Amino acid sequence: MTRDHPDRYWYGEPPKLLKEHRGAEVDGLIDAVEQAVKSYPWKNEYRAFPGPNSNTFTAWVAKEVPQLELDLPFAAIGSGYAN
Repeated sequence: MTRDHPDRYWYGEPPKLLKEHRGAEVDGLIDAVEQAVKSYPWKNEYRAFPGPNSNTFTAWVAKEVPQLELDLPFAAIGSGYAN
């Protein structure tokens, strides 16, 4: 059995860290992300194109938790679906 890992190359491209948060503020961010997860509107829907799909989730969390200050690049996973 082959196991995958989250930081693997994707179509030849290495992963890129877009944002990092540390310190006391992180507890509040975790709570806000958990709330965004609970309110994700497409929990029971999936369409490969145009979405919602597994990539849409990342865009949703980034949009719903502005404190993350995570501005996904245009080509990022799910960046345009949840606008």
